[in-house]
Amino acid sequence: MNFQTDSQAKHLTEWLNSGVDEEIFHQNVRSLYGTTPYEYLLYSPKISRRNDGRLRDRYLKKYQHIELGGWWCSGVDPLNNYALMMWGCFKPDHPRRDRQKIHKFIKYEHPFREETRAFFHQSHGTAAGN
Repeated sequence: MNFQTDSQAKHLTEWLNSGVDEEIFHQNVRSLYGTTPYEYLLYSPKISRRNDGRLRDRYLKKYQHIELGGWWCSGVDPLNNYALMMWGCFKPDHPRRDRQKIHKFIKYEHPFREETRAFFHQSHGTAAGN
């Protein structure tokens, strides 16, 4: 197996061990690695960028741990006709240390500089258009 399928299997096992139905996992969770997680976490127009549009070095350094992979979960917005949401949650395989609490790690990451939202898992027939 390759890195992607190994990660997907590990993430699926984590969710199944938490008692989540496999179909819910497949509809709502994806394994991300490399630079892809940046697209999910650092999309806000409120994030300061360089003149060429690239993320500033301080953000790349702060979030470099996400390149090692993790799972992303998002869902549907009941306030917007159950449309798929951009906002979600990323659980890195290798979390970063909390700078405020030296012995604590940040287990979940959410889109930087975006309002925290509730989201609802997509289940069969709940996605917009179904």
